[in-house]
Amino acid sequence: MAAQLYKTHTGQLFHAGSIVIINVGLPARGKTHGSRSLIRYMNWLGVKSKSYHMGQYRRRLYGTDISSDYFDLGNTEMAGARTEAEDTCIRDIIDYLTKGGGQLAIFDASNLQAIRRRQIYDTFEEHKIRPLFVEYICENEAIVDENIRKVKISSPDYVSMDADSAVLDFKQRIANMQPYYETIEDNDLSYIKLYNVGEHFVVNNIRGYLQSRVVFYLMNLHISDRTIYLARSGESSNEGSYKADAPLSEIGHRYAHNLQDAILRRINQRNIDVLAKTGVDISKRTLKVWTSTHVKSYQTAEYFAQHENVSVRRRMLLKGINPGVCENMSLDEVKKRFPQEYQAYLRDPYHHRYSLAESYHDVSVRLEPVILELEREHDDILIIAPESVLRCIYAYFAPQGLPDSLIPTLAFPRSIFVELKPTAYGCKERRIGISPSIYSCPESAANNANSESAATSEPQEKKDALAIPKQ
Repeated sequence: MAAQLYKTHTGQLFHAGSIVIINVGLPARGKTHGSRSLIRYMNWLGVKSKSYHMGQYRRRLYGTDISSDYFDLGNTEMAGARTEAEDTCIRDIIDYLTKGGGQLAIFDASNLQAIRRRQIYDTFEEHKIRPLFVEYICENEAIVDENIRKVKISSPDYVSMDADSAVLDFKQRIANMQPYYETIEDNDLSYIKLYNVGEHFVVNNIRGYLQSRVVFYLMNLHISDRTIYLARSGESSNEGSYKADAPLSEIGHRYAHNLQDAILRRINQRNIDVLAKTGVDISKRTLKVWTSTHVKSYQTAEYFAQHENVSVRRRMLLKGINPGVCENMSLDEVKKRFPQEYQAYLRDPYHHRYSLAESYHDVSVRLEPVILELEREHDDILIIAPESVLRCIYAYFAPQGLPDSLIPTLAFPRSIFVELKPTAYGCKERRIGISPSIYSCPESAANNANSESAATSEPQEKKDALAIPKQ
């Protein structure tokens, strides 16, 4: 969650209304990637959102073994089947936005013909749902070919087909649809056109807060491969104090050295694997290290500065959560001195703010510019920051449905770093351990990991301890 607006009893933002985004464009132009990224962002903002993918409805009704004639819009025999799948999806969207508490939905389909788009528009308008069309246009065949091989041939439609055959079949689908593609020209509609995955944009008749936020976000989006790493700052010589802003301890320096070694070895192995698999050399790609202005954070990052193709940048927005009056207090002291405040925290750990302190919601609000810059970046990014900041950033990339109450409980021990790879169908994650043979911190043996599971909350018996935000 991030900067939420005031809400009504229905859970909707009171002055924003319900909107449906209607995608337009040929396959392999980035529609699904854009849709899933946008849904992730809107849910993080507190706008209840969901994407409805037309392919899932088609497979549910007709299976994966379907003739390419289905995608020929001139084939009248298949017109009924196409309309049935579309109408089923549209009904679900209307139910979600009128009865299910949703505020934003995406109709992720091709929607190539103007007359059909107008019918869909009128249907949503009848239910007082404001439509916004997003057209994905790609005139660069190299981008289309890369997207087909990277994303589309791994879809459920091609699980039993070899890669080359899948590519040919998918290109035939596109060829069947191409003659019937009509770009949006109706200036009475609200729409945004994205050319060549963010090369330039055309925006028309945008109305209201939510539509403006959608446009703003999409103008920061791209589909280039990159990896985001999250790592906790090293231990300081005064670990319990926020105000002291102490430098790294001896153990902290050891951790910083070993983190650098583990990250760079991981990147080197990734580069070798990509070269072997695709023939593409990405070894010259820049690693950008973003770190907070806490002394222990930028001292941890300085171990990377000496390496080629690495740049380090300090960012005030990445500072840890301010504990306010709970500075340097034990849990027992918080319970004794602020019993009502402590109980309020337990009721809503994400939004609660101790006196003179920040809440996790406050941290998310100030991190929004960082999130948008992460979406714009084409290079690999390593974020070295306090655990409280990593929790909020991770929550943005986490699977849809992560309750905000769990954000303060997410664990980022210094025995691991997190690798995130945003893709068209979600964000792949690995938690990669730092070898205990080179990093001998007491928590290492218990927490060392190298798995692809999502971040987990701390055990229930430890949850209350997070009433004092960990840095």
